[in-house]
Amino acid sequence: MVMLRHGIPLVPAELIGYHLGLIVPCEDASLFWNVKTGEKPLAGYGTRIYMPEYSPNEMFKKLEIPLRIEYHLIDEFTSVGEVKNYLNQIEVRDGDVLMCYDWGTLFDSDEHYGHVCVFDRLEGNSARIIDPAYRSPRWRIITTEKLFDAMKAHGPEKSGGFWEIKKES
Repeated sequence: MVMLRHGIPLVPAELIGYHLGLIVPCEDASLFWNVKTGEKPLAGYGTRIYMPEYSPNEMFKKLEIPLRIEYHLIDEFTSVGEVKNYLNQIEVRDGDVLMCYDWGTLFDSDEHYGHVCVFDRLEGNSARIIDPAYRSPRWRIITTEKLFDAMKAHGPEKSGGFWEIKKES
């Protein structure tokens, strides 16, 4: 979505996932053309961006995508108000930001794992997000308070917070 907004030639999401170290359960392999499968990693199925060779900025370099990510992890924010102010600034600048949080905390589930989605816009005390999960609605409205709690639950050590995407000149 960010590449499209900036007129960057599109790279298939699956190729991006591959270079982010994506691992899926064997039963989901049929959803992909070239994916790694195996036992569930300690961090859960999904990307392995916590490993330097699979970092988003490394992937951008490998695939020659002129983007970079600046991390604003949740420990930089002390309140829901600061989160809202940050998202408002992103919206005013027409910026692009991904949000990394604990899925179970945000959606009141017993399943706890990291998840990333795209910030779309603020709506009062809520944010509209675009979720790439294939089993989820594309747009969701979440309260900024729940988002703050879910980011804190995921923690800065697991990259919980905001990943601002900027276009390289």
